Amino acid sequence: MKILVTGSSGYLGENLINFLSEKKFNISRLTRKNETHKDNFYWDPENKNINHKIVENSDVIINLNGKRIIRPIIREDISEIRKSRINPTQTLIDAINKSKNPPKLLISASACGFYGNRSNEILDENSPKGRGFLPDLVEEWETIHKSKSSRIVNLRFGTVLGNRSPMISMMKKYSSIIGVSSFGKGDNYFPWIGLIDSLRAIEHIIQDEKINGPVNITSYKPYILRDVLEDINLRLKPILKLKIPGEVIKILFGGLGDEIMLSNQNIKPRILLESSFNWINSTPFSSIS
Repeated sequence: MKILVTGSSGYLGENLINFLSEKKFNISRLTRKNETHKDNFYWDPENKNINHKIVENSDVIINLNGKRIIRPIIREDISEIRKSRINPTQTLIDAINKSKNPPKLLISASACGFYGNRSNEILDENSPKGRGFLPDLVEEWETIHKSKSSRIVNLRFGTVLGNRSPMISMMKKYSSIIGVSSFGKGDNYFPWIGLIDSLRAIEHIIQDEKINGPVNITSYKPYILRDVLEDINLRLKPILKLKIPGEVIKILFGGLGDEIMLSNQNIKPRILLESSFNWINSTPFSSIS
């Protein structure tokens, strides 16, 4: 099976390529680096420049483009966050819809941010959109995915936890001595998934042709943020642990900090459960090797 991956230089993309290569899939990449390599193909999604032949020769396209939304102190441009998701996706969809031999499947990154802040609700793929910048962005992002010929799956990711994942790397960098025991009260449900389970879920979706539309890529076992951080601290073993007040979140992470760190999202991965997916990681602790 021939699989074409975009966003291959990111944390998830790098690990996914290694994972699928070990499974003997034939992997190619769309890259913005104009370099010669038998498995790398240049594209410029901002200017609609894409290799139509490689699109037509692919059985599956996995689209993982998207600029990281929050980092401590560094302020990301909201317009750039949007463009990094919308433009590449639109370029891919246009290429697929023009193809004489379109891929059978497009798997495209999305986010649990679709649901917004929803206290006292259990959220699954049938739950309506929430309110805020992220729900609006995810709705626009997912709405682009229209094809009469290809199966389309939108991966609504929770926070991916692994040894070098962005959240863990951030906490190692800033919390080797002083750890964080909670952001705000820390009693909000925080959607998460272990790296290996996120990779296995993508393979599961490739193999199960009945799965389409949005799919929550989260653990089957919900955790509140305070307990997620407690598990991470068991691995990192900081000398001191501090509570970060909710009012400080905006200072540290900018205007989107509240939406990501403090939203209450008790998410049920209904599609994965109903399709008999089996998780390896049952706790955040077990996700971090």
